[in-house]
Amino acid sequence: MTRITSSLKNWVLILSIFLTFSCSHPVATSFDSSEIRPDEEPYQEEINEGEKVVIEKKGWTFTLTKKAYYKIAGVVVSRKNYYTGKNSLIAPVDIALVFGDLYSNSLYKEIKWSQSGRWYWWRYDSSFPRQDNNYISRYSSNNHIIPANDNLKKAAKSVSRGDVIVLEGYLVFVDGRKGEATFWWNSSLSRSDTGDGSCEVLYLTKLRNGDNVYE
Repeated sequence: MTRITSSLKNWVLILSIFLTFSCSHPVATSFDSSEIRPDEEPYQEEINEGEKVVIEKKGWTFTLTKKAYYKIAGVVVSRKNYYTGKNSLIAPVDIALVFGDLYSNSLYKEIKWSQSGRWYWWRYDSSFPRQDNNYISRYSSNNHIIPANDNLKKAAKSVSRGDVIVLEGYLVFVDGRKGEATFWWNSSLSRSDTGDGSCEVLYLTKLRNGDNVYE
């Protein structure tokens, strides 16, 4: 019988913790120290006859059609991970951001933000100076994140409230099929719409969080 010393046991424990940490955390692929500008509008360039991306998950075939190139800088006001439902197979996390005027005047700090059921919600009290839901929705967004790879999935899941980030990729239409079952999900292409269908369905190809860039 081999006797494992106390010192060896400690090294095994340390290695196990290190491997667990490494497997669950993203790895920065590059660094960028330039200023992030959440005060600016998102950049969007629509695509005609966009390229398709096919994702196979648990018997489902999801075909993503790129509708527009999209890049948004903002402050994270909420993040929600999802584990159930067909859309969670490809979009395991939603990230709610504020940008533009709502960021510049810091009013977003007086709003309480939350997420559930693939929606994002806000609440303010009677002292809030801009009691206009259209204004708030104009300068905030709920982004359904479809990561292009596992590193980006980890990066999206690791963002926290208050982080200043940049999301880059493509707004997409999703067509899902599994035998006779079908599923579709369509991204908004507008910043001013509200209600069902107004969120951005984003095929994420790049994420920047502070100086760390993930691809």
